[in-house]
Amino acid sequence: MGKTRIIIEKCATRFRTELHGILDALPPKARLAVIAGMLVPFAAGCLYTTATAIAGFGKSEKALEIRHIGNLNLPVQESDNLYNNVYGNEKRTEE
Repeated sequence: MGKTRIIIEKCATRFRTELHGILDALPPKARLAVIAGMLVPFAAGCLYTTATAIAGFGKSEKALEIRHIGNLNLPVQESDNLYNNVYGNEKRTEE
């Protein structure tokens, strides 16, 4: 986990410095145009996603079907229970 985080931080730092280098070379109005050009499609996508989610809320092609979980008829053996001797459930032998 630590190595992955270090690699991600190095890549993010490198990307950030390259982006700063590119944007610092632009005049302020061009820089604003680039940022606005990236912001407008992102905001439009966010608004479209939100609007379609709200408009389609509760709409479905078929009726809601509710099914309950049935019983599982699984074979159980005494050797399957790993907690036989825990909590005072051990078998007692008469001596």
